Amino acid sequence: MTSAHASRRCRLLALVVALVAGLATVLGAAIDPAAFFAAWLGAFWYWLALPLGALALLMIHNMTGGEWQASARTALESIAATMPVFILAFVPVLIGLHDLYSWTRTPPSNEWYLNLRFFGIRAAIYFIVWNFFAFWQLRPGRAKGGPSETKSQVLSGIGLILLGYSVTWASIDWIMSIEPDWFSSIYGMMAGSGEFVIALAFALVVITALRGVSGVADEAFRRHIASLAMILLAVDIFWAYTAYSQWVIIWEENLRSEIGWYLERNSPLWRAIIATIVVAHLIVPLLTLVWGPAKRRPRLVRNVAILLLLGGMLHTWWLVLPPFHDPGIAWRAPVALLALGGAWLWLFLWRFERGSWLSVGTKPHLSGAKP
Repeated sequence: MTSAHASRRCRLLALVVALVAGLATVLGAAIDPAAFFAAWLGAFWYWLALPLGALALLMIHNMTGGEWQASARTALESIAATMPVFILAFVPVLIGLHDLYSWTRTPPSNEWYLNLRFFGIRAAIYFIVWNFFAFWQLRPGRAKGGPSETKSQVLSGIGLILLGYSVTWASIDWIMSIEPDWFSSIYGMMAGSGEFVIALAFALVVITALRGVSGVADEAFRRHIASLAMILLAVDIFWAYTAYSQWVIIWEENLRSEIGWYLERNSPLWRAIIATIVVAHLIVPLLTLVWGPAKRRPRLVRNVAILLLLGGMLHTWWLVLPPFHDPGIAWRAPVALLALGGAWLWLFLWRFERGSWLSVGTKPHLSGAKP
């Protein structure tokens, strides 16, 4: 089976999943709109991680270089190309503002920041920044060397700074403000690094799966996978550090205004989910990818990346869903995730099929590539 044929089969499956889950999502929205909006917000934040993380990786490569882009660039560009879709995916969040955010019903103490007009302005700025840099990364005829490359590096540096700030503030606006009386200064770093891990894990799944189908796993490709796995492990450890730091500081302070956020996420169900997150999102990746030879095994890296995707999904739900206390979310959350994810995956694979299917050995600029 060729890579292109495998991609088309996956695209058909994604379309079927999107249609079936989409119908169930519409039904759930009609029965209980409030539960639907909460479930949709979780799905939106999870899938938004993919183009955001891909865009960050593309700009990092523009600045630092690295031959790993030879195996990853087509996948990363195809992921980043889906960024405009999330403008449409954000519409249900806007419709459900009054169900999602209590500060829209009762003015909070920081009303100067949490008000509908300023919220909308900030959201528009985020999407403008993200889509501008996504279109810039995908522009045709990128020159190598000379003034154009220097300009690209400078703009990538600016873009990374803006991307970091915008993702941080978006996580505060869209996720943390669900509970407007609670605040953590490290929350944005935790949420942003989690988004990056999800994106890189998905890119590795795509790269290793399609190479596995085509039977290509030469030495250059293994080195590229090892380089990407090292980046993945480093960011995952940073995510764990920020998550643990936030927990230990708030837990030790034990302030009434802060500890409630964790107590709400400390029920038996959420404790079990926390344990699963720790295993899937930290322990297994750390014990596996810290070993040098393991990072050069595409199938093993792919399995670890899939586990990270599952851990990221549970972590997203752990951040978003506990404040809503609605039993209906239990089935609406996975259904909304499948609906939006199926539609997004169909679009991604359609874009990816337009890229190159040549193997490493048949591309002149990949032969003998170095990490």
